[in-house]
Amino acid sequence: MTDFLPWIVGLFFFALVVYYVWNSLRETQTTTSPEDRYHHALEMWLDGDLAVATEILHDLVHDHPQSIDPYLQLGTLLRLQGDPGRAVVLHRGLTVRTDLSRPKKVIVGLALAEDLLDLQQWNDAKEVLDTLVRDASAKTRYWKARFVHWHEMGNLPEAGRALQQGMKSAPEADRSWFSSAYVSYQLDRALQHVRAGEFKAAGPCLKDVKNIPEAHSRLILVRAILAASDNNPAEALTLASKELLDSPHELSLFLPMLQHVLLQSGQYSRTVPILERACQSEHAPPSLWINLALLYEKLGQRDKALRLLESKSCRAGFTPDKAAPFLKLLVKDNPGTDFSRVWNVLEIPAESHDCKCSHCGHHETVIRWFCPQCHEFETFQAEPRITEAI
Repeated sequence: MTDFLPWIVGLFFFALVVYYVWNSLRETQTTTSPEDRYHHALEMWLDGDLAVATEILHDLVHDHPQSIDPYLQLGTLLRLQGDPGRAVVLHRGLTVRTDLSRPKKVIVGLALAEDLLDLQQWNDAKEVLDTLVRDASAKTRYWKARFVHWHEMGNLPEAGRALQQGMKSAPEADRSWFSSAYVSYQLDRALQHVRAGEFKAAGPCLKDVKNIPEAHSRLILVRAILAASDNNPAEALTLASKELLDSPHELSLFLPMLQHVLLQSGQYSRTVPILERACQSEHAPPSLWINLALLYEKLGQRDKALRLLESKSCRAGFTPDKAAPFLKLLVKDNPGTDFSRVWNVLEIPAESHDCKCSHCGHHETVIRWFCPQCHEFETFQAEPRITEAI
């Protein structure tokens, strides 16, 4: 018996240690308030650790089912992580709670509407938003949700009006966003109408933004494209020469179409002074210089073309791939040189004419100012020569 006494004593002390550690952990858990755990979850969310934040909130609503904010935020986190179905269940459950204040009901309702929009349940989302119009019309989230709903329902004029109403009703700090989004959306709509040959339908969209200063250059761009598409080269040329020269990016988008229209109308050489002035701008893209050089070449003025390109020496972005269209002409005229032999064995990649949304990766073959996939604005990366697809 005495031989086992040390083992018995040791096991007794080990059990005491285990009990002490377990009790300490239990006391720590019970002394951490629900508010502290909730704030910790929000901190994890802000730090970008959505998985940990979700786990904390899940445990919190399990331990305190009467809570409101943890339920609300857990649903939002689930939606952000691609699970709007579970988010709907949580947020719907909150809408039937009798202990919610009216402001809290509005927040829950907006979250539920956003879940339903993610699930593409447009009619259900409309019903929820309709119930919130009296109490939520001063909130940014409400008008953003309204915009998405109307756009996806195919009612584009109402979608535009939702953005316009946000300019008036949203908090002051967000009104500039709505203004910018409204301009982008209406001009994008107008451009889609022009490309579809629906010239009359483009007019009201342009009229809606004509008095908004930040819309000016793009408004002129769309009007010029409209004139060119409607076989009115004189109007297209006037707009380009008077209005777009100080906007080299918009001019570079429009120029290929303008050149085509002028060539068909017998006014091709009138493009030269437009390009010459535009190329003097320090913001003019290299594609503009190459367009002018190619135009000089077509008019038999190669010396002017070479002097122009030499004057752009060491400019940022002026690379061999940008100059390839002009180099190709030189190679064609000098077939026996070493340079031409090397050039002819090279594979020159074709310039991409795709636009890609930097937010969701959606591709378009033409420039867009609004992404129909993720409903973001100004996210397409446009290549300088992408206008060939306009």
